[in-house]
Amino acid sequence: MGTKWIIRLIEAAAVTVALAAICQELEKPKEQRRWHGKVGFIPYDFRKPTSERIQELFWNPESSEVFTPTLWGIGWSINIFALLEKLRIISESYESEEDFLMPTQTLRRILERRPVV
Repeated sequence: MGTKWIIRLIEAAAVTVALAAICQELEKPKEQRRWHGKVGFIPYDFRKPTSERIQELFWNPESSEVFTPTLWGIGWSINIFALLEKLRIISESYESEEDFLMPTQTLRRILERRPVV
């Protein structure tokens, strides 16, 4: 018997939340359906995944939240950037893509002052 009943209980809860989310969306008028939101405190998202949402959920330096709503389905995803930052693997001195491409202040000032052609 062991852990089998716990696994079945979790599966039943997941199916229940998914059905509740679908019913919640279907109760809305068609033009108001967004196919993402929350059932209680559990997030759901049934929209087609996009590269922007993938980056926003899994690698978002703008957010300190480790747990973000899932990319697709019910539950949560992990913002890997925030997790690494909290584990102090990435420091606050994280360089942006722009900092990496233009590392010196002098070069940045020169490029900002150049005439627009």
